[in-house]
Amino acid sequence: MSATDEIKKAIYAKYPMVYVVSWEEKRVEELLESFSRSAFQDNLYVWSATEGMKKGKDKLDGTQGILDALSFASNAEKGFFLFKDIQSFLADPLVVRKFKDTYFYIKNKPVRVFAMSVLLKLPEELKRYFAVIDYQLPSFDELYELVNSYLSEITKRGAVVSLKEDGISQMAVALQGFTMDEANFALSKVLHRKEIIDTSVLDQLKEEKKQIMRKEGVLEFITDKLTIDDIGGLDNLKDWLIKRKRAFSPEAREYGLDLPRGLLIMGITGCGKSISIKSVATLWELPLFRLDMNLVYSGIAGPPEEAFVRALKVVESASPAVLWLDEIESGITDKYTADSTARILGYFLTWMQEHRGGVFVGATANRIDMLPAELLRRGRFDQIFFVDLPGRKEREEVFRVHFRKRKIDTAKFNLPQLAQITKGWSGSEIEQAIISAMYEAFNQEREMSEDDLFKIFTNSVPLSTTMAEQIKKIRSWAHDRAARASSEKPEI
Repeated sequence: MSATDEIKKAIYAKYPMVYVVSWEEKRVEELLESFSRSAFQDNLYVWSATEGMKKGKDKLDGTQGILDALSFASNAEKGFFLFKDIQSFLADPLVVRKFKDTYFYIKNKPVRVFAMSVLLKLPEELKRYFAVIDYQLPSFDELYELVNSYLSEITKRGAVVSLKEDGISQMAVALQGFTMDEANFALSKVLHRKEIIDTSVLDQLKEEKKQIMRKEGVLEFITDKLTIDDIGGLDNLKDWLIKRKRAFSPEAREYGLDLPRGLLIMGITGCGKSISIKSVATLWELPLFRLDMNLVYSGIAGPPEEAFVRALKVVESASPAVLWLDEIESGITDKYTADSTARILGYFLTWMQEHRGGVFVGATANRIDMLPAELLRRGRFDQIFFVDLPGRKEREEVFRVHFRKRKIDTAKFNLPQLAQITKGWSGSEIEQAIISAMYEAFNQEREMSEDDLFKIFTNSVPLSTTMAEQIKKIRSWAHDRAARASSEKPEI
């Protein structure tokens, strides 16, 4: 059921007071105006702290304060009353008491009070008096209709739309997570004075999305396109991802498949955990959002639990999508005693179990022993993969990946020998060795050679040596608790 239908149902059910959680202030007001016109011949009153109570453009005297405005609503014979930004006033005991009084005054009259806020912040005393409705951000269908209306308009002005149906759908997908106003502004900006509408507008809309997500303070919209071909090794993990490539398609729903919930990749630092999560979004053609738990706890986006809940709701509004939680043990843990940490853990556990929004959680962890057992049980994540140091064949593949990325001719190098020499090296260590060798060669204005790499290898100590005890401990934990991301046997 849509939020619009829920509001309509609440009105017909004669709920005296409704709490609407939404960023879409304008759309909610227009919706209530439409309903009031049908029920009361245009009897919508709107209150804000800056303008008091208004009916249309007319201000009503003596209603500037919220207590006076609630008194006005209590004494009305009929009508809808919308109170904006209500979360700012519910810490006042007088306001709480006044809402309770209003409830009893209006419950047997054709009067409805709507309290609106971007967050649900109901005090305990009022929870039994309000029906709560989440009025979500625009759906894909609404955004698709908006995109088509813009394209139709600019076509009339002579612009040529070279996008196919799939491209138009991708435009709507790129706008998911926007309010309707933000979507309008973004389309106006990227389509302004364009004579040819092609795939370039998709990249521009993604950049707009990146800016919108920055406003959240804790979310980042990732636009890097990394594929599974950019990963050396990890064939079991790749196979798992490929088999779920069509997981969000209508055909999967018709087949009876549930949406995948999430994936936890734990293991040794520098062995491809983060790049694997990035490749999921590319492979499945879904938007990727990174949630920074350090920023959540920093308080720059408000109280941590509020920032966290708001971020999840934003990602849900852009679903289907991939939510990336990097080093999840640093933010979702039970090792701290702070109240906000406990509440975030509790909310996240419930959300992981219950959410149906098409959000796939891709989490990585280095210290999985810090994670609470409840997070690791089946039903939260679909699978837990352990990423070990790459084996010999995987190291060959790592060299091929990075040589190909930097346009280095692999035929000039003995890859089996390089792989043998780098036994115990992680993928990121091999990459950094290649980069360092390239700098040496570049400084001497020549191509990189094997000798350059050998010098780097000789003067470097890999992580497997400096952190041997920690790696042994991680391997021991993962032995019978996680699936191996690679089929190649580890070199102990």
